[in-house]
Amino acid sequence: MLCNDEMRKGILSRLKGYRYPHSLGVERAARWLAERYGGDVDKACAAAILHDITKHLSPQEQLNLCEKYGIIPCAVEKKEAKMLHGKTAAAIARTEYGMPEDVCAAIACHTTGRAGMTVLDKILYLADYIEETRDFSGVDKARELAQHSMDRALLYCYDQTLTDLVARGKSIHSDTIAAYNDLIWQGIHWRDE
Repeated sequence: MLCNDEMRKGILSRLKGYRYPHSLGVERAARWLAERYGGDVDKACAAAILHDITKHLSPQEQLNLCEKYGIIPCAVEKKEAKMLHGKTAAAIARTEYGMPEDVCAAIACHTTGRAGMTVLDKILYLADYIEETRDFSGVDKARELAQHSMDRALLYCYDQTLTDLVARGKSIHSDTIAAYNDLIWQGIHWRDE
């Protein structure tokens, strides 16, 4: 077991405000997705409770952790420092909790996605999007798609995220574009569902 009860309690005690119920919701969704799509339940649950462990930190604190752990932010991450919480949480998971590299990799890309995502990467990204406390336009469609295909649900999530970022005039991380393109090039689609 990657997270014994004592470790799990310690991790959860570090989560502030909404992050606590959100992370428990992500854990439940990750367990469900892992069971449904053949993922490692233990790794999915560990990644889920650790994924936002640094989200509460200020942009400067995120950048300080980047310096400490040798993380080199890209231009988008420098402008939108909250995006760094995936990479800084992965560093904490690795160094403070001894998580295996695939768990850390899933945590690192849970905000942006990436091309060539593993099953664990997909589980965490999707669980973070569809967990039960989420309440925004489009989440029900993502949950519905997740019942039948993780890849179709992911593509829908990227589609919605990209549309929202463009509408709000925000920068788009190159990993998100790469993740979207990767699924399109695999012939994945969701609009016929």
